[in-house]
Amino acid sequence: MERHFIQEGLIRSEIETFLRRELEGAGYSGINIQKTPLATRVVLYVEKPPLVIGKKGRRINKLTRFLKEKYGIDNPAIDVQTVENPNLDPNIVARRIVQSLEKGMNRRRVIYKAVRSALGSGARGIEVIVAGKIIGKGGRAKQEKYLQGYMRKVGDSAKLVRTGSTQAFMKAGVIGITVKIVPPDIVFPDQIEIKMPTKAPEPVKEAVAPEAKKEEAVPATKVEEAKPTEKSGAKTDKPKIPIDKKTAKKMGAEEILEKPEKESKQPEEGLDKEKD
Repeated sequence: MERHFIQEGLIRSEIETFLRRELEGAGYSGINIQKTPLATRVVLYVEKPPLVIGKKGRRINKLTRFLKEKYGIDNPAIDVQTVENPNLDPNIVARRIVQSLEKGMNRRRVIYKAVRSALGSGARGIEVIVAGKIIGKGGRAKQEKYLQGYMRKVGDSAKLVRTGSTQAFMKAGVIGITVKIVPPDIVFPDQIEIKMPTKAPEPVKEAVAPEAKKEEAVPATKVEEAKPTEKSGAKTDKPKIPIDKKTAKKMGAEEILEKPEKESKQPEEGLDKEKD
């Protein structure tokens, strides 16, 4: 099992070396190999995808055949994707510095320009290390570091830092360029954020209609005094009217009038019998 993984690691390293040399002009950044039941997906991250695809897909077909024949990859399917922000990719930044140094430009000016562009794109920190015969043929090899922003170098937090390296072939000798970038979206384990307390929301007052306010303003005692009832014995200004049969029916006093009428009818019936 260990030999199997070691062999896969060696093949991956050889593929990356080949693609970095082959796709140098396209701005090669990295590779991601994913094995699926149907095919082996090879994702290429580059700065200029049209240069990888080629005219009518000829270059990408050539790469597919080469990966299948030389490295024994089963059914390779190459997927080319564009790097969203090249200024935050350490491999692309290192390659830009190398191209400028090989053209004979001043190293400090080139490196400071790369540092400013990375920080302007939102990077939290960047470090550029230049090692080799920097001064000239007679000078000794030395190392220079250009650091700006926040950078972690030890512990598990150092694994979150993106790293890229390449070489510049100068007349005096080979110069190694290493670039480390802390992306803006990375959160370290020891990072602490202090949140300020917010004010509690004020209670919302219920809107009351003006008519309801007027009704509440009238005291309950005055309302009760203004409406006299029969139980309280309050006097009314209406004149007293003698009760008739019709008025009694209206007032619901029919039972009171019916009783004396029945009693009065009894003697009348007796008188009628005597007359007969």
